[in-house]
Amino acid sequence: MGKLPRVNLSDIIADNIHQDILDGKLKPGDRLPPHEVLCERWGVSRVTLREALKKLDTKGLIEIHQGRGTYVRDFNKDLIEKQFEFHSLLGEKTIIQLFEARKIIETALVDLATQRITEEEIDSFDSILKDMAETVRDGDPLRFARYDFKFHKMIGPLAKNDVLLMMQEKIQFLIESQQREMFEYAHDSNPLKSSFQDHQEIYLTMRERNAAGAAEKMYQHIKHMENRVKLFYTNKKKGTNQQKPQSESKDMDTKPPAADLIDKDRRGY
Repeated sequence: MGKLPRVNLSDIIADNIHQDILDGKLKPGDRLPPHEVLCERWGVSRVTLREALKKLDTKGLIEIHQGRGTYVRDFNKDLIEKQFEFHSLLGEKTIIQLFEARKIIETALVDLATQRITEEEIDSFDSILKDMAETVRDGDPLRFARYDFKFHKMIGPLAKNDVLLMMQEKIQFLIESQQREMFEYAHDSNPLKSSFQDHQEIYLTMRERNAAGAAEKMYQHIKHMENRVKLFYTNKKKGTNQQKPQSESKDMDTKPPAADLIDKDRRGY
């Protein structure tokens, strides 16, 4: 007689809360009950509950605010259902294709944004960079991923091109989900520091009104993330999700592809 499959309680809890969100039992902005209430309801320990909530946070369904509680994120139901349907099918090849798309769309967006951004709009990036720096000091990869995503999302409207913005919005959930997953498995602080440096360089180049330079900085930043993803899949094939610290090569690839075009769960919640 074969062994019975091991039941992962955190997965069961996460799946039930996820389903409650999709069913509308938990709505965007709703606050989840305190941890002690949820632990009693599910009959699990705080450790198991934290694992379940972390999985939901990684998927972008909830936001965990230390000292203020856990909240359901604001999202488009149809889009997020498609995200999880698609994300469950994602493999290395598809993820790399996602990065290819980002290198085209986001370099174009930052190029145009640099040309059209106002001083007030440039200043609005200061607070995000301060928050990112704090998460690097704290070694908090999930919070860093949220600010990383917010940084990129802010650039889109500043390009003042509705077509490119629509293209970015179509893949934003996939981007955010992948960022969270990658940073979650970054067990050393080097990826956070490196990524933060990339964002600083993009910001400073935008402030200098160097559109072509900003596009190239964005391209190289996304390329660094792509290399990290390839490392993730290499380690995964070896049977480990842990990334080993390494010095990331700031490989200067070809000119950004867009630059030339621009120049010329349960009831009772």
